[in-house]
Amino acid sequence: MRIKKFTGRTEQEAIAKVKEELGLNALILNIRKTKPRGIFSLFRKPVTEVTAAYADKDGKKPEESNERLAAATSEAERLAYEETDDFKRQRDKIRSLEEKISSQEELLNKLMGQLSLNEQLYRSYSLRKYDNRVIQVFYDTLVAQGVTPDIAEKVLEDANAIDDESRIDIKLVSTIVYNTIINILGPAEPIELVKTKRTRFVVLMGPTGVGKTTTIAKISSILMLYHNLKVGLITADTYRIAAIEQLKTYAEILGLDVDVIYNSQDLENHLEPIIDQENDVVLVDTAGRSHRNQENFKELSEFLALIPDSTKYLVLSLTTKYEDLLSIANAYSVLTDYKLVFTKLDETSCYGAILNLCYLTGKRMAYITNGQNVPDDIEVAHPEKITKALLGIGGAHY
Repeated sequence: MRIKKFTGRTEQEAIAKVKEELGLNALILNIRKTKPRGIFSLFRKPVTEVTAAYADKDGKKPEESNERLAAATSEAERLAYEETDDFKRQRDKIRSLEEKISSQEELLNKLMGQLSLNEQLYRSYSLRKYDNRVIQVFYDTLVAQGVTPDIAEKVLEDANAIDDESRIDIKLVSTIVYNTIINILGPAEPIELVKTKRTRFVVLMGPTGVGKTTTIAKISSILMLYHNLKVGLITADTYRIAAIEQLKTYAEILGLDVDVIYNSQDLENHLEPIIDQENDVVLVDTAGRSHRNQENFKELSEFLALIPDSTKYLVLSLTTKYEDLLSIANAYSVLTDYKLVFTKLDETSCYGAILNLCYLTGKRMAYITNGQNVPDDIEVAHPEKITKALLGIGGAHY
């Protein structure tokens, strides 16, 4: 299967383009309105974008795309396909540096505005925590974002320790606070986008309803369609029939098989055939487990012990109450090591739980999801973006 996007002034016009080019057998994956950007955006109307999946005319599977691309007549298409991993890494590094510089500039402008608007308030506010109004602005902003007061104090510890004369230097203070948060969040640790001689297993764990199955579909699409990796799927979420059907639907679109596992013995019987398929990555969808149910955790522990050299990701929804998030993270920490995936970012405007959990658990982030669209609404977690949001200079949608 292949995926292609079409745009039109209306939904009907965009779908008509899909039917005209791909035929009636095309499968509509997503429909969304996009607002124009740029200096002339005020004079342009929103357009509708339709994402559709379709079968290759020659009947070849997606993994055979190398042969098709080699025969492509479009020089631009070949150049885009032949873009090397080294170039991508250099490009991402440059973008990261640009974002960091931009973050510092935006931070300074934002803080200067806050200080100017709230100066009279701070003069009369006798109960504020810090005498230094610059540091107080940081503290209030972090707490308003859901960072616990104790962790906010830890973040500001180094900034508050500098000598009195330097503490009025907003540029110096902002740099210290910004870098402190970046260091707490640490670099993201997503799935490595390289082929190896052995099959890598990636397990997604977490409570019910946090979006594990949809997240697996997004990651599978990205690994397969954009990085040409061979992907296998396993689901052990047999407690919810809808979860199995949902994953099978996505797998059918991508041309993948799904192995359904009902217990540990069943997993043992499936592992060798799955490895023999020579997949680069096998994604495993586990059943949602309550962190308060010890019996469920015991079953999950036995299940994980059978999967060789697997990387685990704990999926958490940012709409969950922070105290529950911490309880869940601590319970899974006893069970196994893991990296963090935060979902439903689009349903909240507070990002403090991310900083709190990274600080208290010492775990690294991997991905952030901000919607249900597959595969668009997921990206590798960017510490710089999250830091900007925590300091009040990021958008409502990360």
